[in-house]
This record gives sequence, C-alpha cells and structure tokens, in this order.
Amino acid sequence: MLKKLNLLAVGIKAALLTGAVSGSAVMANDSGEAKKVERIQVTGSKIKRFNLTSPTPVTVISGVELENQGITNVNDLLAEMPQATVGLSPETTTNYIFSSGLNTTDLRGLGSERTLVLVNGRRFVPGSVGGTAVDLNNIPTSMIARIEIATGGAAAVYGADAVAGVVNIITKKSMDGIEVDVSTIRPEQSGGEENFFSITGGMEGDKLSFIASLNYTENKSYTQLSRDFMRTPVNSYLNPANTSGEDGIPNRVVLGQPTALAYYSEGGDFFTQGGFDDNAFNNHHYTFDENGNVRAFDYGLGRIPNPGVGNPSRHYIQGEGQQGDGVFGHGYKDYFQTPLERVIASAYATYQLHDEHALTFDFTYSNTEATSESSPAFFRHTIRRDNAYMKDDMAKLLDDNGLTSVTLRQANEHLWGDRTYGQEREVFRTSIGAEGFLNDDWGYSAYVQYGRIEQDTLWEGEVLTQNQINAIDAVEYNGEIVCADRDADGNVIGALAGCTPFNTMGATSATQEQIDYIGTTATRFAKHDQVVFAVTVDGSLFELPAGYVAAAFTAEHRRESATTTPSENMEKGLIFGNSSLAMNGEIEVDELSTEISIPLIEGMRFAQDLTLETAYRYMDYSVTGADDAWKLALNWGVTDDLRVRLNRSKSVRAPNLGDLFTPNSKTFDSGRKDICRADSITASGSEFKDNVIRNCAADNMPAGWMPTDEWLAGGSLPGYIRGNESLENEVSNDHTIGVIYTPSFVDGLDFTLDYWSFEIDGAIEYFGRDAVQYCYESNSLDNPFCGNVVRNEQTRNVDYFINKPINAAQFARKGFDFESAYRTDVFNGSLAVKFTATYLTEATENSTGRSDGLRVKLGEMESPRIKARLSSTYAHDDSSYVLTVNYRHSTVESNTWTLEDNNYNDIPSYTTFDFMYKTYLMDELQLRVGINNLLDKAPPRNPFAYDDGEFFDVKGRRISLGAKYTF
Repeated sequence: MLKKLNLLAVGIKAALLTGAVSGSAVMANDSGEAKKVERIQVTGSKIKRFNLTSPTPVTVISGVELENQGITNVNDLLAEMPQATVGLSPETTTNYIFSSGLNTTDLRGLGSERTLVLVNGRRFVPGSVGGTAVDLNNIPTSMIARIEIATGGAAAVYGADAVAGVVNIITKKSMDGIEVDVSTIRPEQSGGEENFFSITGGMEGDKLSFIASLNYTENKSYTQLSRDFMRTPVNSYLNPANTSGEDGIPNRVVLGQPTALAYYSEGGDFFTQGGFDDNAFNNHHYTFDENGNVRAFDYGLGRIPNPGVGNPSRHYIQGEGQQGDGVFGHGYKDYFQTPLERVIASAYATYQLHDEHALTFDFTYSNTEATSESSPAFFRHTIRRDNAYMKDDMAKLLDDNGLTSVTLRQANEHLWGDRTYGQEREVFRTSIGAEGFLNDDWGYSAYVQYGRIEQDTLWEGEVLTQNQINAIDAVEYNGEIVCADRDADGNVIGALAGCTPFNTMGATSATQEQIDYIGTTATRFAKHDQVVFAVTVDGSLFELPAGYVAAAFTAEHRRESATTTPSENMEKGLIFGNSSLAMNGEIEVDELSTEISIPLIEGMRFAQDLTLETAYRYMDYSVTGADDAWKLALNWGVTDDLRVRLNRSKSVRAPNLGDLFTPNSKTFDSGRKDICRADSITASGSEFKDNVIRNCAADNMPAGWMPTDEWLAGGSLPGYIRGNESLENEVSNDHTIGVIYTPSFVDGLDFTLDYWSFEIDGAIEYFGRDAVQYCYESNSLDNPFCGNVVRNEQTRNVDYFINKPINAAQFARKGFDFESAYRTDVFNGSLAVKFTATYLTEATENSTGRSDGLRVKLGEMESPRIKARLSSTYAHDDSSYVLTVNYRHSTVESNTWTLEDNNYNDIPSYTTFDFMYKTYLMDELQLRVGINNLLDKAPPRNPFAYDDGEFFDVKGRRISLGAKYTF
C-alpha cells in the first residue's frame, strides 16, 4: 500500500465504530502536532476525499460483526440488515436445479440482479452462469475488513445493475503474522451443523506487503421434519362451511394436520372412471398390494372434506401409522437446507515501487459443492388392455368399465432413485493493477481483471422417457413378452429391438437390465468469463473560494461471455421433465464516466459547507446499445452538528446473458386453465370480458369452444424458457434526502435519517403461463404476450407456452432508513450500541404495465413496513459481551384478501435474540461462545410462514463455538 495512504487505517476507525460514514477524520500525533490528512475513498464515489463525509447514504458493517454473530457467510449477516433481504440461499434453493446452494443478497427487495456487489470497488464474477448476482459463498470471511452498503446514484459511479444500490466488500490488504480460526455451529435439533476453518497470514515489508487466506466451510443438510414445528403442520383447506363469497365465512381455514396427494403411489394407481370427481376418488380408484394384486386406494384418515364447490379435494389426511398410499405426503423429500461445502483460497499483495507508485495483485479461487434432492421422477403411464403383465383382477376391472386402457400414476424412489441435482462451481478471479500519484493533486488507479465461473451440474435418478414408454408397453408376441411395435391403429406388428420389457404395475424394484435401459443421468457443463479493463484518475481541477473542485474520470471496458453444454440426452429432450439446448452468448460494454464535486459555500452561518456532487456515465452495450446514468446531489453542512444531503439520479440495469441468450429449456406449470374456454368466459366477471371474447374469436376459437378431455387430463402444462435479444435496459429514477445529526453535547452519539425512493420502468419480467391470460385480455392480439402462446392448429388447445422475458414491469419502493450509534464508558468498560431500521412507505409492483396490473405489496410478507436491528457490545478488560436483536414487523400474505378468502391472512411480528461472549485467555488466543436464536423462536404458525426459511429462522436455537490463535 502506498505510504501516503497509510493514515487511512487510523482515520477510519472512529467512523467504523459509529457504523455511519459521516463527519471528518482528523489525525494527530502524540505531541498534538497536526498531521496532513490524506485523501481517502468512500463507497458511492470514486473521488478520494479529505474526510469521511459521504455524498450518498452509506452503512458500514465491520468485519468484527461477522465474528460477533458466529457467522461464516457474509450473506447471513446482510440478510439481517433492514435494507436487505435474502436473494437466494441454501434454505431457499433446495429444489432449484442450477441455483442450489447460492447465497445472494437483495437490497430493497428489488431483486438480486438489481444489487451490484463489489469487492474493493471492483466487479466480481457472477455466482451463476449467465447472471449478474454475486454468490457470496465466494467471499472469504476471514479476509473481510468491512462491508459498505450505499444507495442512491450508484449506477452513475459504478455502472449498470446498481439500481437498488451497491454492496462493497472491503478486504484486508496486509497482515503481519498468521491467524488460525476454527468454529462450529450446533443446532439444538438434529441437522444443519456448520464447521469452519481458516488460516490467514501475511507480511508487511518496506516494499512488499501481502495477505493470503484459506477458508473451508461445511454446511450440513437438514430435513423439514427434523424441526418440531414442522411435524405439526399449519396447512389449510377449503372450508366446507362456506356457502358463498358474501356470507362472512372464510373460503379457506387452517387444517393443521399432515396431508398427502390423493394419487401417485409407489406401485402406481389408476381410476376406472374419468372426471376426477368424488365418485371417481371414492369408488373407482385402485392401487396394488405387495403381491401386485389390485386393491382400493388407501386414503389414511380420509379425504379432506369436499366443500361442494369447484373441484373435489385431491388430498387426504395422514395420521401416525396411517400414511395411506400417496407418495407425496407432508414433508416428503422436503429439506430446509441441502448440503453445501466450500473452499476458498485468496490473496492480496502490494509492491511499492516508491513513495508515489505501487503495483497491486489479488487472487481468489473458490470451489463450492451443493446437492439438491427432489422427489423421484413421477409418471403417467398408459397401460393398455393387452399388456402381458396385467393380472386377471385388473383386466376384469377394465372390462367391467368398458376400458381399453387406463392411466397409471406412479412415483417410486426404489425404481430409479431420487432425483438429485449436484452442483459444483469453481470460481477463479485475479487482477493486476497499478495505483499512485501523478502529482500533488492527481492520483490514478488502473487494473486489468479476469474472472471465470465453471458450473457443472449432474442429474441422477433420471429416466429416458421414450425407453420407459417402450418398456411398459409389454405384450406377448410369438410366445414371448416383448416391447410392442405397433402400427398407426395401435395393432401389434412386432417387437422393438433392444428394448427390455418392464412390469410397472405394483413394481417396487427393477432388474439391472431394466435400470440400464430406462434409467440414466444427465449433465450440463457451463462457464462464464468476465474481463475488465479500467483506469481512473482523480484529483483537483481548480480552486474556488469554498475549496477545490475535485473530479474523477473513469474509462472501462468489460466483456461477459457464457456458454452451456448439456449432455446429448438432455439436449434432445430424452429425459423426464428436462431439456436444454446449448447456449453461447456475449456482451461487451464500453463506459466513460465523470464525477465532479464542487464546493459552493464554506464557513457561513447555517452553511459550514455546501457541495454539489455530480456524476455521469455513458455506456455502450453491444446488444442493447447506448445508455447513460447520472446523479445530482447536494451535501450541506448546516452546522458542526447537522448535515443534510439530497440526491437525484437515474440508474439502469442491463439485461444479463441469461435474459438475452437462454436457449429453449423445458419447464412445466401446474394446472390446466384456458381463458378462452366457453365456461370460463361465461363465468367471468372480469372488466376484460369483452376483450377476451373478441380476441379469442380473432384467434380462430369457435363459439362455445372447450379444450379436449385429453388436454384437460394432461397434468402440468409444458413450456419453454428462452431468452429475448430484443430486451432493452431497465430505467430507475431515484431520490434520497438525508439528515445526519451528531449532537456536540453528547459525546459518541450520532443519528442518520434518510428518505429514499426508487421507481423502475420497463423492468424485465418473465410471465410463464400467465401470458395466455394477458394475451387475450389486451385490447388486441397485437401485444407482447400473444407471441408466448402456441396453440394446436386443429384442436386449438394450448400446446405449450414460452417463458420469455419482456420489458413490461414497473416497481416502486419508498421509505426511510434510520441509523444511530452511541459509544460510552460504563462500569470500567465500554458500551457500543448501534441501531438500524427501515420503514417502508410504498411498495408497489405492476408486472404487466397495464392499468389493472398495479399490486400494492406494502405490508405483505416480502415487504414489511418495519425491519430493525439493534446490536450492543460491552467490552471489559479482555472480554466482550454482544447482544443482537432482529425485528420484523407484522404483515399480511396478501393485501387483496378479506375474511371471505381465509382466516389466516395476518402474520405476526417476529423478533429473535442472539448472544456472543468473547474473551482472550492470552494475547494470542481468543475463545468465543454464542447462542443464536436464544429464545428458540419458531416461524409464525401461519400456512404461509411456518416453513419459510427466507424471512424466518427455521434452524432453531443453536450454539456457536470458536477459537482464534494468532502468532
């Protein structure tokens, strides 16, 4: 590190203790002689300044706070900050195919892709191929010096994606010695254990200073049923007492008993009557016993009472020892967290050429492995009457009901195994740079950076769909049981070569030959490369009466490229439920930015200083074209105690590689609804009914059209996820107004209050099957949604939908951030208290941009009005006692629901307490013991909250033990 910057460490300590970047840092030697204050840089600006006054709101989290919480992943701490929420985490990605184990943060609840994560002010490799959100698993906690969260005008300074703000992780740059840290977390209930080890060392020399670290973390899995609050569920069902939508009786009420889906059994089950009505379930539903004989389907404690409106209940109640025949029961293959293991090696070095110039080098290598486990593959087999394995009792049932075939529904982990999605991610990132001073007024920083993530996915427990269909269609031909080769009329004309017949009726196992023919694995190899060249010069342009006009100029070139290579069986769509084509996409962007700080007034009454802060960034994207971002701000020091800041800015988010170039990938949407069916139109009370009638007719739907019975019974509706190269950049208009008050009559106390506002237009949104509804509700068929609906030319059924992103959505978030810190001496020790809170005043979303699409999210579970965090640390001698309180205000699940909808819309407030004790047994050895979720607070007992690991603690009370030795 340059010698001219060595004073930064001294000057910044006071600011870090308060947790807010406000006020100036003045350093003095022991004799009282003033030393020169060096220029330093704060997040939210590339201008190095003579004080720590930030032009935008900045919250600072010391790296010590990670240690105080017993946390080994930075995202676990960010998730507790009022300004942020969880983007993705090991708890929220247990059933995600390509995202399992990811840890991303989400400022303001606007989405991880709208939060820019930097490391030492520079972009980091995305956590997933084709994305932009950074996986915080790749940041070694032992290297973190502090974390700075900035909002307001960040895109003008750092570029696209900083719509909601910037999380800048500042790492340690040097160290003299070696530090070993070990810790473990042990939950009170089994599962979810964490183990951590790190060794960090470095040297501080006259020329060369460096730090290097090796981190290892193991997060063990735990099932939902391992937690006591999950074993007694809080689910819901249609209320049998409800008579109408105007009787004051809720449509849904809490059931509070474990349930299971009333079909899909291990040996397979079938109906001898169609319609999925009560008669079919009660009198025509069969499965098999252990000998393969037909018997009635077992509904445990009985089917959930049918309220007599709409479809009959498709679930039944389970009891202890009375699980029934349904595979998909309460807690089946459900995990709160799947296993995650990660190793990170990192280093940072500075070589000082002389006092004015230095070379820098940093390096990160990370390997993470995560596994998601899902249910076994589930199937709807067609069993024909001429099947060679059909027993007489089943044959008689078909004959008695005049059937030539039945649909057998089956899910069995003992046949092909559970479906697992193994993810291995390797991240490599390195940069080489130079920094220094051109003269007394100007400095520079330049670097070249290369990063890559390789993401390998392995699917196990998969099935070759056509091979399975072939094997199950077994007939007797020429005295042998073979796989049927049929003509167009369904007549057997021979045997399929190379096919191994299989009896799936009542099957609980398969031979190795059958497994080899039907079962399979699939893979997808993907990589994402990032290259950045950047240079910044900053300094003083000229002097005004109020001070020097400071500026920073940056030129940056960035290239992002991504490729995916699926295995042949996946690319050809041969396996159950999964298909994906190869992707090859690239984005290049050239950026020029300038930032100017203009002092307007200094030393006047009620204007100790007044500074105009401006920033402008020009961006030229190879796909979306030219765009810009800008910022105008005022930083007003009213008195020594009071400071006001105002900010107005435009931010942008560019579509990522996945948004643009994702090739066709198979997906499914449950249910079979079509807005054009005659009975749906007749029953509709929608204001768009006339549009629907007109548009359905214009789309060649005959009067009185109804989808075919075969389509209605087809299960989940298939679709394809694909990119859209016609996307444009999102645009956000941002405002912040802030007040910083540091009363001189109370030492160690400060307050910060900021009002902030984000309004995003043209936001990128995926619509899935909802495109069918929006297509026909529009004024005409000429709209962005109809292109995502594909109908059969003959039947006019929806063959599939296309889940393609569109610039259609609008988001708005507004609120206040409050932050206060106080430090004082108490009882021969020191007490430091820090309080942060966010109060939301507006949270709205309009996914379609239509006049009817506005949805008020304020006060719903994703957007509580108040989130707050209080941390207090008492230090005495060599010991510290840390108490942290996290609060989340009460919410509702939906603002549109009333008592007519359900009786459980309200979700109560939620508060947790964490405690940590640290002490030094000797100068070199620190011991830590803590308890997280001290009162073992379970999630609220609400159908929408009790199993949610995104907003509530599902792990339960746990003890944290750690030790650190320095030598």
